Amino acid sequence: MSATSSYRDVWALPGAPRLLGGGVVARLGQGITVLAWLLLIRETTGSYAQAATVTAASSVAIALAAPVAGRLADRFGPSTVLVVCAIAHGLTQVMLLAAVLARAPLAVLCALAFTSGAVLPPIGPALRAAWAVLTGAASGRSRTRNAAMSIESALFELVYVLGPLLFAGFMLLAGPLAPLTGTGPGVLGPAASLLAAATCTVLGTVAIARGSTLRGLRTQGTGPRTRGLGPLRVPGIPRLLVVTAGIAVSFGAAPVALAAWAEGQDPTTSGAVTGVLVSVWSLGSAAAGLWFATQHPRASLRRQLLLLTSGLAAGYGTWLLAPSAWWLGVVLVVTGAVIAPLLTVQANIVAHLSPQGMLTEAYTWMTTTNLSAAALGAALTGVVVDTTGSAAWGFVATGLAAAVAALVAALPLPATGHDPQVPATGAPPLPEAVTT
Repeated sequence: MSATSSYRDVWALPGAPRLLGGGVVARLGQGITVLAWLLLIRETTGSYAQAATVTAASSVAIALAAPVAGRLADRFGPSTVLVVCAIAHGLTQVMLLAAVLARAPLAVLCALAFTSGAVLPPIGPALRAAWAVLTGAASGRSRTRNAAMSIESALFELVYVLGPLLFAGFMLLAGPLAPLTGTGPGVLGPAASLLAAATCTVLGTVAIARGSTLRGLRTQGTGPRTRGLGPLRVPGIPRLLVVTAGIAVSFGAAPVALAAWAEGQDPTTSGAVTGVLVSVWSLGSAAAGLWFATQHPRASLRRQLLLLTSGLAAGYGTWLLAPSAWWLGVVLVVTGAVIAPLLTVQANIVAHLSPQGMLTEAYTWMTTTNLSAAALGAALTGVVVDTTGSAAWGFVATGLAAAVAALVAALPLPATGHDPQVPATGAPPLPEAVTT
């Protein structure tokens, strides 16, 4: 099948243009906010420690609240949950911005950041659940699933390329405009980018939520309600989350190790070099995701997962061999090429294992695991680099985390799974494997 044919098949899925376009707009803010909040709070408080504390409060809240939002989306439909969360998130982002500019106490900033993080709309999980349902076994479009999930992964990576570029644009414009507003560019640039990010989140989320696809999606519709641990008791899901944790630890560790490497090369340009290196890593991933969308792998999902996690671990090892930033950039593009396909395979496994009534919640557990493990990876690698004084050991730690993920990925998946059916088919709902 040609690339054009694969993309056309995905575009022809019900509601696909809105899901793809709206999904990018809705998540643009995620590529802006962490850096913008960090620099703005550092500018207004003079403390990186306070800035990191506030951003950490938001990340913790997202990790804790995501499964709750996912279960609500499965139970009541994603459309309502996404709209309510988007509006609440936008309002609390504006409240947090006002508090930061007013030099409110750290406790107030953390409370607002936690609240804002807790109501972040579960856009990614809702979109992946929608793609899984639209390409379910009963839809007759199951061969399109890999393409849909691959494009979703590529667009997710693209957000983290476009977001920092948009932030850089706001910072450049802030220089000449700051005197007109009576503020410094270190305040105006981040503040304006945060308002733009909140606007994108609200408008993009509402656009996809009010589309016919998500309004008609009710994964738990007629089945019994999910209770207790829900998807965590589905065979294979906990093991997949362990693999996800290992991968996420490496993703959190990698920027820290790259920053340490760049500082060792030239402290005066380390910040800019680190940003470029992370961006080209994401570019390699996005390009590979678009290529993977045209493929129909014959290997089992478990084998795909094993090969890609092994490739990720091996790729980290090659970072040690790069003699300069230019060569490391080339290596990053190549080794980043496994990331989007790996995310796609993970998403396909969740769709295969999870009962239809738990799909969104299952994907939110991936979000929780990714956030928590990435934060752990960043912290541990920071300690490793500080203790050893060498970025090389940071690269080693990054590779070891991925190697552990590969070892767990080698274990067999359950022989049977659940494949979501499309509600329009009128087929009876799938049995709920775990409801208590």
